[in-house]
Amino acid sequence: MQLSRKERRLERNVMGELNMYRQLGVKPNFTEIGRKYGLNRHTVSKYWNLGDEIEDHRRDKGSAFDEFRDVIEQKAALPGVTKKAVHEFLLDRHPDAGLPGYNAFTQYCRTRGIECSSTANPEPHPRFETPPGRQLQFDWKEGLELVDANGELFEFNVFSAVLGYSRAHRFVYSRTRTEDDLLTCLLATFTRFGGIPEEAITDNMSALVSFLNGKRIKSERVWRFAREAGFELKLCKVRTPETKGKDESANRFVNRLLAYNHDFVGEQGVIDAIARIEARSNAEPNETTGLPPAVLFMKEKELLRPIGNLRLLQEMVGNVSVQKVPATMLVRAAGRQWSVPRSCIGKKVHVITMPSGQVRVTLDGEEVAVHDVASSSAPIVYAEEHYAEAMEGKSWFADADIRDAARANLDLLDRLGGD
Repeated sequence: MQLSRKERRLERNVMGELNMYRQLGVKPNFTEIGRKYGLNRHTVSKYWNLGDEIEDHRRDKGSAFDEFRDVIEQKAALPGVTKKAVHEFLLDRHPDAGLPGYNAFTQYCRTRGIECSSTANPEPHPRFETPPGRQLQFDWKEGLELVDANGELFEFNVFSAVLGYSRAHRFVYSRTRTEDDLLTCLLATFTRFGGIPEEAITDNMSALVSFLNGKRIKSERVWRFAREAGFELKLCKVRTPETKGKDESANRFVNRLLAYNHDFVGEQGVIDAIARIEARSNAEPNETTGLPPAVLFMKEKELLRPIGNLRLLQEMVGNVSVQKVPATMLVRAAGRQWSVPRSCIGKKVHVITMPSGQVRVTLDGEEVAVHDVASSSAPIVYAEEHYAEAMEGKSWFADADIRDAARANLDLLDRLGGD
């Protein structure tokens, strides 16, 4: 017979008290305990004789995670995915499901035998602390691959940066890892943080140095950018405490992207997932400090140097123009027109033409679009996801047909350029 909640609570209280006597090696007074809980002494005696084998009916209650067990098992089987990544994915995809916290999730997995794929044990390293405003560590999480819900493969990199004191993170999506990409990501990081640290350190990434006859040659363009921005750029040996501790720890957050495999649509889906992971990484307590990076960042921000020459830094990255986005969702650069997301309509954006031939568009310091000049010779270039956005809600297209219709119209536009 199923016990009521009140009866189960009473049962647990009685057993808890009996267990205390059992641990002390003392036989209790059944009559006294029965009077205390309103039970017959024979009932108390029965509980005593059962020992600690009484059934805990709390296990009869289902878990909020049961509905998503198939998804949990599928994600846990992906190489490199952690339980934290799976839990974050569930919270992101099912915000209204009322799912419990991470501790409850780990217990759920443990009691049901759900294990994530094994990963190599990390190499130990000492902590290396810095005062607020002193240091930024940055690196690339490179060679990432994700397949979207339509089966399209996306190969990309993530620029990862972290402030040394607060552990405030910045993650930026990038298709390539060129010198242009590095300067763009650094500028986006300084703009987001609202200031510049005294120094920025990394290892010998190819965008910073090249090697000729065994000699290391620094990129004059990047070092000039550092001088004009007002920070010291330092190269440290790979895997030293200075470079490894904090930014390589940030890579754990980037690994949460793996849980999104087959569960996003288009390049913008990857960018949105990175933004959500960044927000979560800055909101949850850091293992070392015990506080969320966003809390300590409020103190560190006051000690960052102000960005006093933003326009100059933008021009060092590439040719810059400020444009108000029309209803066509097109901006002008390099003698042609390039698309931006629908959310930019009516807003002023910075359009940067890079020396490498890329056109990058930022809104309030955040990159919203990237185009490769060499990818098309058409006078008007729409990214497929931008064009699909523009067509959403049009009565002559069913939702399922929007992406196919977008591709067909883009093919027509490409022919205007003689492709």
